[in-house]
Amino acid sequence: MVIFRLATLLKLRQRERDIAAKAVQDVRLAMEKLDNAQLEIDESNRQMNEARKQSSFGALNLHQILDAQRYQLVLSAQSAQIADHKSKLSQELERRQFALVQIQKAVKSLEKLRDQRAQAADFDASAKQQERLDEWSSIRHAVSAIHEANE
Repeated sequence: MVIFRLATLLKLRQRERDIAAKAVQDVRLAMEKLDNAQLEIDESNRQMNEARKQSSFGALNLHQILDAQRYQLVLSAQSAQIADHKSKLSQELERRQFALVQIQKAVKSLEKLRDQRAQAADFDASAKQQERLDEWSSIRHAVSAIHEANE
């Protein structure tokens, strides 16, 4: 009965560990998406800077330069928002990693307990088998002694 409860508890902890690992992975994926978005913003900024440099050599189109600057302001705001989200996600990742470590410790301790109980059960089974062998040997010896005495 105790072994069944231990197995059930171990399965529950393993499930919790898997869920916690998935939660950590989800945050990492979200951070990766933000990194990709930041790379896209950086590339757009580079292209806008290049376009502004090119327009300074040719005929000036004031509207295009102003539009580019406005767009870069939007990109800058998006970049700041991404940095804020990454900061929050970083804190969340740290929290989830800590939770995962705690759950992994619980799983390991239950696995260790399970292994210790299995070893104890094996030891008990071996001791009982040895006891039966000793008893059988004693009976066989007694029977041999009786046969020798009768002969």
